[in-house]
Amino acid sequence: MPLDQSKFPKAKKNILSREEVKAIIRGEGKTRPAQVVTPLLFVPEEQPDREEFMKNLFEEYPDDAVFFEYTRPTNFGKPGDRYCWCDVEGADPMTKLAPGATIGIDEKTALEWDVIQKITRDIPDPYFPKSLVQNYFPDDGRYRGLFWTRLSFERLWHFRGMSETLMDFYLNPDEIKDLLDRLKHILFKVIDRASSDEYKFDAIAFTDDIGMQDRPFFSEEIFVEFLKPHYKEIIDYAHSKGLDVWLHTCGNVEPFIPHLVEMGLDVLHPIQKYTMDEKKIVEQFGDKLCFWAGMEVQRILPFGTPEDVREEMRFLMDTFYEPGKGHAVFSSGNRLGKDIPSANMAAFFEEMYLYGEKIAAQGHAENHRSPSSYKDIRP
Repeated sequence: MPLDQSKFPKAKKNILSREEVKAIIRGEGKTRPAQVVTPLLFVPEEQPDREEFMKNLFEEYPDDAVFFEYTRPTNFGKPGDRYCWCDVEGADPMTKLAPGATIGIDEKTALEWDVIQKITRDIPDPYFPKSLVQNYFPDDGRYRGLFWTRLSFERLWHFRGMSETLMDFYLNPDEIKDLLDRLKHILFKVIDRASSDEYKFDAIAFTDDIGMQDRPFFSEEIFVEFLKPHYKEIIDYAHSKGLDVWLHTCGNVEPFIPHLVEMGLDVLHPIQKYTMDEKKIVEQFGDKLCFWAGMEVQRILPFGTPEDVREEMRFLMDTFYEPGKGHAVFSSGNRLGKDIPSANMAAFFEEMYLYGEKIAAQGHAENHRSPSSYKDIRP
């Protein structure tokens, strides 16, 4: 469907078409870099006093690609329920807490293996909800995709808890592999529906945080044995259905990037600042992978000045995007939190467009420094 710019009456920019975004992902982008912040990274319920401000920003600077969050299954249901993660009667750990007791966030859905093995194998059923996605609207000519959280590791610790999952890789490897196999077949159905005539999405985006601030959660050997085969099957199946695959993973995942490239991942987010060297990653993999480069949200966006934010955006675009061979899209590194001043939020959106237009018009990037290279930005 052709892109109709008149559908964006408040926009301060022309929106990129589906074909232009696809060209960027292939490393053939000749336009300004694409903006893919996605409203999924701003949760209005967490910032009701700023909801109108953010709504106006997204109307003035609409995303060039649209992702729809999936309709979330309930964590716990009852026997016979088709859209929950666990249908075993009485399994919910929260119902067993003593009055006043608390548990960690990763333990709120954690189950023993004997309970997991009782869960109906083909739930949640992606064909059960009337709509697979939330807040759906018809094709408007932009690149579109489904946003599905917790691909592999995150889903494992959702079932088992963080500590237990990390030990399970060594103590219960067969159970881990069986659970990943069950999840794979559910995700195949998700991909089937996302790529069907009902939606005709261009992509599916997953989250799977496998990195900490200074290292991955587990060794490269664990990744290769357990997660890489799962990722590969999902990526291959999505590609067979005509979908690009985008992956968000926080933290330092540098040891895993060669494997992600080998598996055929299309787009990787966010190359988190202060955990990896952006220039080094681009030099190694910039011609092999499209980066969904993320503006830093722990220091620069919340605690820098508006000019720091603009300078960081110029640095990111100079680092990740070369007009004529464009191979990056841009966003925030994670959620746009309430600690980010509104002036910084506006600078982020404005500079993403203005500097992107500048380098596209002149045909080359420049050589801006990150403010982190000469000042310590902290609370």
